[in-house]
Amino acid sequence: MSNNPYQQILNKLEEKASLKQQVYRNTVEVFELAKSTLSGIEKQLKADYSHKDISVQIVYKENNEFEIQLKFSGDVLVISMHSNIFTFDKANSIYETKYVKDDESRAFFGVIYLHNFLADSIKYNRLSDVGFLIARILVNKEQHFMVEGEGQLGFLYEDLSANVVSETILKEIFEKAILHCLSDDLLLQPMATEKAITLNQKQSMLGNSGYPTGKQLGYQFKAQLKQND
Repeated sequence: MSNNPYQQILNKLEEKASLKQQVYRNTVEVFELAKSTLSGIEKQLKADYSHKDISVQIVYKENNEFEIQLKFSGDVLVISMHSNIFTFDKANSIYETKYVKDDESRAFFGVIYLHNFLADSIKYNRLSDVGFLIARILVNKEQHFMVEGEGQLGFLYEDLSANVVSETILKEIFEKAILHCLSDDLLLQPMATEKAITLNQKQSMLGNSGYPTGKQLGYQFKAQLKQND
């Protein structure tokens, strides 16, 4: 390896910068496919269910370049793409797979997140509400992917070497995510935990249309997710 710093910069640009740009372009392409796939699910659900109960709203929306959502009654599946590229710590087991051992640049990923929020959290801009990360899709330079997630999404799509992105696979992943949202109900907390309340908390509730609510704890609702029906 050259000791010339400038040559090292050129080498690193070739090794890392160009690679990350390639992974980013692939992830953008996958996210564009995700948009058409989720929109297609909306159309199919409307055709198959809306005539049964018109009060159940099914609405697809593109919030911005990097975020889309599907509202189905009281739930919203928010799918967002991160603009940066990531890799795992070298201790991660992914580096023990033959696919990555043969080419470690395959372990750089773009990330697409799947979050579940309550529809009312977004409708009333309840900033104290919490949502839940259901899964994340990791896309590499060859448009191979793996999924880390809850339930079946935690083990069905682990084989990075075998998984190649397609509309069929994305539809399957999104449908499993929607099913997970619908299966995860709001649970009442023990009454004793809600007995004491400060005036400040009550005033905040009035301003935000009700009690802070969420199916799970751990993900802070963000102001930029505010959307109107």
